[in-house]
Amino acid sequence: MAQEDIQKIKDRLHKERENRIPKIIKWLDELKPFTEESIPEPPILGKELYNKYVIPNFIRCGAIPKDKLVIGKTYIGKCRNASEAVWNGKTFTYKRTKFGYAYDEDINHFQDDDGYDVFVPIKIKEA
Repeated sequence: MAQEDIQKIKDRLHKERENRIPKIIKWLDELKPFTEESIPEPPILGKELYNKYVIPNFIRCGAIPKDKLVIGKTYIGKCRNASEAVWNGKTFTYKRTKFGYAYDEDINHFQDDDGYDVFVPIKIKEA
């Protein structure tokens, strides 16, 4: 493949990414309040855009901010592998089942996105 063809592909991908960001921001601004069935995965954005658009819009729609969480409480929410998790003051812990084995796994709160899966809590689980 010629160098100019590679550059054309890079330019096209860059333009597609630039066009994608306003669509994501619009989607975030139009989000409706979350229910247990409608918690979306946070979109992948750079740190600045994530902090400016994802975090406030998720909180506006019912996601619980870190400073409102109670250590030891189980929260209903969503991540890729669980719908409930316990807050330990730093991360959430949930039971992960993989290949027939269950084990505890920690996951970040959505405000601490590190590029991996995050947990979005929306309410305390009633006993």
